[in-house]
Amino acid sequence: MERIWQIVNLKCMMRRWRALILRSSDAYKHPTRQGYAAVYVGSDRRRFEIPARYLNLPVIAGLLEKAEEEFGGAQPSGGLSLPCEPLFFLWVLQLLSRDESRFRSLELEAFSCLYVHLSSAGDYSISMAAMRCSQSFRVLQTARFDAP
Repeated sequence: MERIWQIVNLKCMMRRWRALILRSSDAYKHPTRQGYAAVYVGSDRRRFEIPARYLNLPVIAGLLEKAEEEFGGAQPSGGLSLPCEPLFFLWVLQLLSRDESRFRSLELEAFSCLYVHLSSAGDYSISMAAMRCSQSFRVLQTARFDAP
């Protein structure tokens, strides 16, 4: 029963985000292709267009929940902002575009752990982005528990 309430709450949250996207002035400056949603990632608000079906995936739902916690429902200067590093988000999108059926059920935490693990053996710039991304998730989790 609790799982049903989680799904209902997530759908309500996604409706609020979609309404916010439609109201944002940036949506008029940069129209999004039909069947896609524009999201802004990271502190520099890098714009990505993702297939709308991705909004139902656990990894994107996890990022939406983090955004809800961080921004409290009020997105900064319009648009749908996600609180992670653009490099991490791009990596997630690449995995999903390569083999969506294989990665579609992974949660945000699983992607994050996989990213940190793979980047520890690879490129330094990827490792730095992974550290910043995992640190931002820890900060968000801490902030959630420290709130009065």
